[in-house]
Amino acid sequence: MVASKAWDWKNITSESWLKPSEDSFYYAEKWRGEGRKSLLDLGCGMGRHSIFFDSKGFRVTAIDLSEYGVNNLREWQKRNGTDFRAVVGDMNKLPFADNAFDCIYSYHVVSHTDSEGIKQIMSEIRRVLKPGGEIYFDLCSKRAWQFTECIGERIDDSTIRFVGGPEDGIPHYFADEESVRELLSGFRINVLRHVETLKTPLYNASGSHWFAEADAEKPDVRPDFSDVIGRSVSGSIDRPLGSAHPRVPDMIYRVNYGYVEGVFAGDGSEQDIYLLGVSEPRGTFSGKVIAVWHRLNDVEDKWIVTPDGADIPDDEILRAIDFQEKYFDGELIR
Repeated sequence: MVASKAWDWKNITSESWLKPSEDSFYYAEKWRGEGRKSLLDLGCGMGRHSIFFDSKGFRVTAIDLSEYGVNNLREWQKRNGTDFRAVVGDMNKLPFADNAFDCIYSYHVVSHTDSEGIKQIMSEIRRVLKPGGEIYFDLCSKRAWQFTECIGERIDDSTIRFVGGPEDGIPHYFADEESVRELLSGFRINVLRHVETLKTPLYNASGSHWFAEADAEKPDVRPDFSDVIGRSVSGSIDRPLGSAHPRVPDMIYRVNYGYVEGVFAGDGSEQDIYLLGVSEPRGTFSGKVIAVWHRLNDVEDKWIVTPDGADIPDDEILRAIDFQEKYFDGELIR
């Protein structure tokens, strides 16, 4: 599988990449009418679709391999007075929980890989979609002149690495109908169409693409924390009550926040905890896990601990951790 490579967004001059695609208007209305709320903008680029779907009331999470593109989106958010999660990450290994999103919008993104990588990407997409969650995306078509004339370096029978321009060095996987259907074997295909595009003011290149709308077919398996809840734990408090976040000085910790030594979370770091039921700063802690805050658009779950295992109502827990968890989608599991 070839390594992923980001677009060179800093050298993009066309304003077309700042305007939502035509299809996004349809899916905003469709998905909103279906009651879908959490949306992943997969390959957000400069942020055009993230900003658009946020304005339509979706709980947006945005991800792109380009740090430049994500930083542009964050600045756009500040200008708009909006605040949703935008992260730098690779679609080969999405930094999100299983069953995190109601829908995924991915426009001219998923093809940026090879024949091995596209299988991994589609597996990740299915993993992070909820059962019945829907994706709208496209793949480059083998009917495209870029493929038939092989404008770059051929990597495998279906992949060409482009040369020159903002996509210099970026692989492109090209599909036919059979391969699209095979990639969507874990989905119910609702729409599959082949589209020939010409250069227009809103689209700055000609080409051929497959566009697909598909729903993830998978069992509805709830996360199981039965081996965690009720466990006695101890560790260190590295962000005591009243302290400021080391990178976000405006964020003040309303509770003691620390980690369980020797237990590792999804991000590879020691397991984070919120210590509740304590009104003064602490340096260490011991207690019992009474609940888990399961982050959806992240890989870090947070354990809720009280010194003596005393129960605390859900609404009190949520209020106590909201100063930080308001930036994430998640659910409290007891």
